[in-house]
Amino acid sequence: MPEESLMARPFKDARYPGVSSRIKNGRIVYRYRAKGMPEIRLPGKPGDPKFEAEYQKATQGLGKKAAIIDLPGRALPRTFGHAARRLETTMEWLDFDEATQRKNARLIERFLNLKVDPKYPLTWRDTPVEHLDADRLRAIIEGIFGTNRTVAKHMLVAIKKLVWVAIEIEKWIKPQDDPSLSIRVRVPKSSKNPAWPIAVREKFEARHPIGTAARTCYALGFWLGNRRGDIAALEWEDLVAEEIELFDGSLELIEAFDFRQKKNRNRHGGREMFIPVVDKLAEALEPLDRSGGGTVLKNGYKRSFSEKSLSGMMQHWTRQAGIPDGYTLHGLRRTFGTYLAECNVQARAIMEAMGHSSMTVTDDYVREANKKRIAVDIARAINQREAKRDAMKRRAVLRVVN
Repeated sequence: MPEESLMARPFKDARYPGVSSRIKNGRIVYRYRAKGMPEIRLPGKPGDPKFEAEYQKATQGLGKKAAIIDLPGRALPRTFGHAARRLETTMEWLDFDEATQRKNARLIERFLNLKVDPKYPLTWRDTPVEHLDADRLRAIIEGIFGTNRTVAKHMLVAIKKLVWVAIEIEKWIKPQDDPSLSIRVRVPKSSKNPAWPIAVREKFEARHPIGTAARTCYALGFWLGNRRGDIAALEWEDLVAEEIELFDGSLELIEAFDFRQKKNRNRHGGREMFIPVVDKLAEALEPLDRSGGGTVLKNGYKRSFSEKSLSGMMQHWTRQAGIPDGYTLHGLRRTFGTYLAECNVQARAIMEAMGHSSMTVTDDYVREANKKRIAVDIARAINQREAKRDAMKRRAVLRVVN
């Protein structure tokens, strides 16, 4: 008789699916096998404690460890890597535009690859979300804050998104256990893309006459307060003439650009804009050829500019005018907001004209304009007071002389 029979003895017991038996060295041995998996030897016989324990482990996949293959996108349960993969499937993430998704994805990947402790290889990707406390998070953000405050702020926002998944979507941790609740990163107001002073605007206008692409781009950026994407995409068919009933009941015919902003089009279709064509803008548009339709702004080949090319072209045009670097196309948008505030336009109206989603940025324009008005009032008050004192002194001297 061979040492081991190749024939399995029939074993029928509804309590032990997957179990078969064989005769080996004259004894009955039991084995468990799931479909597509290797056999697992079970000690003793059904009913024995060791048999029952090994059978339970086998049916739960704990009997033999499978090789772990590190695949792209793999994530351990309840870890930050798991939260990152889940975030990408949420409605909130899919509502972001592509640029926002790319920015957050880069920051999240940077965080996931950080080591929890420099002495050990474990990264935050494979660490359960519940293990991140406020002290550890503060250390991460402060490590970035020392070199770049803006990146530190954006990193905190990115990590908050992962924690949000753990709290609101997966319920791994409770809201009160959010490690980011006590951490804030304040970034000073950026000095990039400043508003164009009058002297700078006059130099640009003197160098680039009406009818040129440079002047058209400048006029659209300044008098409409558009972002570069809207400037590049603005078409003649967006220009409309409507009769508007004013608050006092009178009617006025107005020409305006009626369009949807490109920003956040993936989220809510983009903010709908209706911006009037003021006289200065009308002068800049008057000589342009409208017969072919298409975009308002065209290059020398009568083709549309790409959105990305406009920033570089504006730098080229400002250099031609002898204007220092730093005065940008987006700076013209800020010039528009500043100009409206200086014209004493109400803050809510400025927000609508700029297409802002909140009053935060709008308030900056109003605050800056009010600061200048206060400075004028202070100067007037001081000058008037000193003028009165000088007049009183002169009258006193005349009385003495007389």
